[in-house]
Amino acid sequence: MATVPASGTLSMLGLAQEAEHGTYGSGSITGPISLYDLINGGDDNGSGEDYPEINTNCKPNPESRADYVVFANVYKHVSPSTNTGPFTFYLSYSEATTVSALANGDTVYTNAALTSTLEAHGSVSGEYWYQVGDVTTSTFCGQSLLGAFDTNSSGVVSNLSCDSP
Repeated sequence: MATVPASGTLSMLGLAQEAEHGTYGSGSITGPISLYDLINGGDDNGSGEDYPEINTNCKPNPESRADYVVFANVYKHVSPSTNTGPFTFYLSYSEATTVSALANGDTVYTNAALTSTLEAHGSVSGEYWYQVGDVTTSTFCGQSLLGAFDTNSSGVVSNLSCDSP
């Protein structure tokens, strides 16, 4: 297997040859070459080759970035003195374009594929809480900058409020 050069000018053709044949700089490639297809595999974005999938442990690649918003540093409040986390969850971009836009009725997911929803957790046992933003950019929760919410068994947000752990 050839190695992609560590210095110098890289070429799309060379990268395509490496992906398809393992021979940077040699081997036949049918154009066009799509960087999207080189990264994600396949030929869905119009490549003349059906490239192998790479970086499968490094999702998301560009194929799904527009589908969700990363909802990081969420804590689960379980008792007056116990919080667990931080956790990273995901919001559907079709429901919330930023974490600050989270609203009652939005669904919280535990995976980037948006197929597994957050478990029910709420008022009786405590809520989830998260930092919304910083003082200069946050419009939710004013100066407290902490949001709290409950979820039902389908991961749907309810009782969204400003709170502190």
